[in-house]
Amino acid sequence: MVRMDWDALTRELDAWVEAERVLSLWWRDDDAAEPHPALAMLLDMADHFQIEVGLAVIPVLAGESLAADLADRSNVVVLQHGYSHRNYAAEGERSIECGGVRPVGETLGELRHGLLRLQELFDARFRAILAAPWNRIDAAVATRLGDAGFVGLSTFGPRARQAHPPGLAVANAHVDPLNWREGGRFAGLDKALSGLIGEMRARRRGDTESDEPLGLLTHHLQHDAATWAFLERFFGLTQRHPAARWLNVADVFGLAGSPGQRAVGHR
Repeated sequence: MVRMDWDALTRELDAWVEAERVLSLWWRDDDAAEPHPALAMLLDMADHFQIEVGLAVIPVLAGESLAADLADRSNVVVLQHGYSHRNYAAEGERSIECGGVRPVGETLGELRHGLLRLQELFDARFRAILAAPWNRIDAAVATRLGDAGFVGLSTFGPRARQAHPPGLAVANAHVDPLNWREGGRFAGLDKALSGLIGEMRARRRGDTESDEPLGLLTHHLQHDAATWAFLERFFGLTQRHPAARWLNVADVFGLAGSPGQRAVGHR
């Protein structure tokens, strides 16, 4: 088995240049609730590389302190990460908040309440996009998100495999550098790059929706030194390479305007 390294990523990006293609990427980070040193590192990284991050915030845990912490940042928009990040799955089922054993109306009511709270806290920085906790949502909930005021949905994996709720923009994450089976630690360079390069090849070869932006999913509270080092190298390489283009949330979801930066290409 060929082990992946940074040269392998560069070669894949070079293949995009040869194919006269540009890889669109976007960044989502989950589980924000309050100011934290790890969040500050994440936002500093976004500012340094001029890449906008869609920060998925848990409404019931967020407050004025987080709003103040984000007030002067220019490369972050707020998404909604469920309501309380509680698990309502039936016994033996995989964790889910946006669905599970509760009535659909109860779930949607909570999500709507969370949307209004984030609008109040973050104003124009907030986008009514649901980043579903655990990247799971029942179809009965998803189809009614528009009625609750949402304009977008983000989970994990190719969106072509999912039924698109009517009137809702869908943009997913596809690559997560953490290994959750080992407690949410860095997966290691080989595994992290294997997933990333595999997603890139699938788009270049037409094995998946070629125009779907490739979403990077991070979780700042889980990052160790190796994770931060991986992200710094990845952002630096993709910002320099002509085959990569980082998009902001408004571009990815087809929304008008953005409180953050415009779409950013390589430097």
